[in-house]
Amino acid sequence: MFRIISTARLAELDNLASAFPMVRSKCDGLEKDLEKEQRRTTELTAKAEQDTARFRQELADVSQQADARVAEARASVQRAQQQANALIDGATKRANDIERRADAKVRELNAQIEQLKAKLPHPTPNPEGVVARYQNLVVALIDLTLFTTEDTTAAPGYGYSSKCVDLKLVLLCSGCGYREEETRDSVYDSTEARTNFLENTYEGGKLKRWAQEHAEACRAVALPLQRAA
Repeated sequence: MFRIISTARLAELDNLASAFPMVRSKCDGLEKDLEKEQRRTTELTAKAEQDTARFRQELADVSQQADARVAEARASVQRAQQQANALIDGATKRANDIERRADAKVRELNAQIEQLKAKLPHPTPNPEGVVARYQNLVVALIDLTLFTTEDTTAAPGYGYSSKCVDLKLVLLCSGCGYREEETRDSVYDSTEARTNFLENTYEGGKLKRWAQEHAEACRAVALPLQRAA
């Protein structure tokens, strides 16, 4: 019979052989775990790819929507600008039309004024008795005329060689017919007497002020020539 000689190497091999089933079982378990993790990794990779594809699609949709909104906003801005330009052009044309019509109206009114001025009666160079003359806003005359009437009933004054007269100063507007007068009775006619009457603050001076004020406000065109009796 053969006798098995026990050595340290054989003991080691024997120990390894007895441990092999346990290692094998552990390797099988690890292989199963590895396969399981690989399947899980594959599933996670597939899911990640799906999520990535979905995110990319959503991003593309959002980008497309944003582009559409930007294009719509640009179109709205262009439409608004076109409308604003159209309004500005229309307003400019209307303003130009109004300005042209206003210029034409001004020319027409100026022509009418010239025609009215041409119809005004021409004053005589030295109208009798007129001591002052004014013109209103449309060149109608406002005359201050001095009338003298001899007073035959007055007794002759001592030291006076001139006749006794009644003085009447008449303010008359040939446009609207406005009339005022001041009188001084029984005056011995002389240059000093007439000047005193015409320059007196409450007689001739007052009518001069009234004539000036009336000339600055009256717009009436001249009526047929008027004279006080």
